[in-house]
Amino acid sequence: MRLPVILAVLFFPATLLLRAEDLPPPRPEATPSLVCFAMEQGAVGPGMTPVQSAVNRMVAGLACTITGKPTPGEAWRSFVKPGEKVGIRVSTQPGPIGGTHPQVARAVVEQLVAAGIKPSDILVWDRRREDLIAAGYEGVPGLNLRWVEQGSGFDPRATVECAAIGQLVYGDFEFKENRTSLADILGPKAQLSNRSHLPVILSREVDKVINIPSLCDSTYTGIHGALASMTLGILDNWRRFGNGRGYGDSALAEVYADPRIGKKVILTIMDGMVLQYAGGPFPSPANCVAYGTLFASRDPVAVDATSLKLLDEQRLVSKLPKASEDGGHVAEAESRGLGNAEEKMIKLLRIGNGRESGSLPRPSQTSTPQPVPSSRL
Repeated sequence: MRLPVILAVLFFPATLLLRAEDLPPPRPEATPSLVCFAMEQGAVGPGMTPVQSAVNRMVAGLACTITGKPTPGEAWRSFVKPGEKVGIRVSTQPGPIGGTHPQVARAVVEQLVAAGIKPSDILVWDRRREDLIAAGYEGVPGLNLRWVEQGSGFDPRATVECAAIGQLVYGDFEFKENRTSLADILGPKAQLSNRSHLPVILSREVDKVINIPSLCDSTYTGIHGALASMTLGILDNWRRFGNGRGYGDSALAEVYADPRIGKKVILTIMDGMVLQYAGGPFPSPANCVAYGTLFASRDPVAVDATSLKLLDEQRLVSKLPKASEDGGHVAEAESRGLGNAEEKMIKLLRIGNGRESGSLPRPSQTSTPQPVPSSRL
């Protein structure tokens, strides 16, 4: 039975056999990604409220370390030049405790202004005004607030398409509230689409983005971090990217890779002043612990991979499934060359207090997680 196979091997032309010198050279090792983090004892005060003076020092130190510049002014001018418009993207959906804190956004804005960037060229933005208000942003000095829904809105000319299909609902740009045409009346009731619209703020108004997500879990994507906040966190028809169980992972990474999105992000600062390990991306203060840490990197994938590890450790203490089980989009983003997710390819560097190391803060002992709030669209 094996004779034909043996004869085929014996009589296979030698000229077709590949030699080592005929093979392409091995791909060079990828450059490790630098993730810096700053911690200060006492940086989180009563009510899990960050202390502004501590946040200012931490943000300035991270900017200098990431850029290698000696002063915050030089560091920020290496990111943003005078005359460029920059959007500070915050994630306030998890609320005033679990979301991006106004103190962090304020520190970035004030240091940009001190570096010579006009206040009118700096926008602090999120999807919903109601979330910004609930998180305490309204009335904070120096913040030029903008929002997408019922504000600047979605851009009819700037869309992204991928294989994942979602059902349009009220608030999505192409949702038809009144079915008037014959095709609408006779067609299926569900309005399905594989297309999402970018917000006008991102597509037309800002040249660069500094993304400041919060260290918060997500029932949709494991972590509502650097990648998720700049995709399902800003687009319409976003539900198709976050149905859990791996659905939409590839699509989410594909969308972030769009140059109108990912390439505009010049820096990611992960707000880890508080860690929310369950109930996200919605407010769940009972599932939050004070963490007193800020992370920064040019690599959004490395930031998310590091943050998923921290969430997993905290959820293990709290006897919950790993957040990374729903965080497959991070590995997908790595496979598309958007950054490094493997631990060996991430260099952790702690700054401040006269010490530098790669030792992350340990998880806190917490009580049994509180019930997760119901999802809202």
